[in-house]
Amino acid sequence: MKIWTPRRLELLAWLRRNALPLAEIYEGAVHLVYETPPVPGRVWFVAHAVREIRNRLPDFLLGPRGGSQLQYKNRVDDLAKVWKRTGLSTDGSLPVAVSSGVGMPPGTPDVPIDRRVFLEIAGLVRDHLQTRETRRESAMRLFEGIAPENRELRDALTPVVDHWLTATEWFVERVHVSERTDAECGAAELAGRFELVETSLMALVGAFFGTLKELDEILEDANS
Repeated sequence: MKIWTPRRLELLAWLRRNALPLAEIYEGAVHLVYETPPVPGRVWFVAHAVREIRNRLPDFLLGPRGGSQLQYKNRVDDLAKVWKRTGLSTDGSLPVAVSSGVGMPPGTPDVPIDRRVFLEIAGLVRDHLQTRETRRESAMRLFEGIAPENRELRDALTPVVDHWLTATEWFVERVHVSERTDAECGAAELAGRFELVETSLMALVGAFFGTLKELDEILEDANS
């Protein structure tokens, strides 16, 4: 079997021009999927590669959305300091007044917290929502960034975006170590799933496929 087909080489070349670190990840994933004997844990490794490509490609092409990333570790550390300063337990238990019922109305489900703790939590939730980008928004931003003319075709491109998200989600679900093993995913299935991702990415790139008719043909072939 010829691993590096002309279309795959075109895609690799495009990634090298626009997102070199992701090109290396993609190239490694191709080897993991097709070369024999298979590398143990290859489904997990390929899943990580696909997730990185999906998550990072919009940033490589268009820059991070909304400025720098939210520094969750630092913010949670700040919250933990305020949490402890106000006398709240760090073992997950309820405050003594609540657990004992002292000074609480009978049957109340509420847990009173210090105003400082509330403000810290509220600020973290606010910043999380402001910097978070949904998968669909990220994918659509990627389509529009690759080819600015796609902004005029947002509705028509929705099926392509849906296909990209569906194809990549199978891998994202397998990123975390679970009870699944490589034996549960045969070589043919892994290759088929990976090729769906490639087909979607090739459609995303747009330079290969100049019309919506061609995009429709790609989707039809991928779903048949």
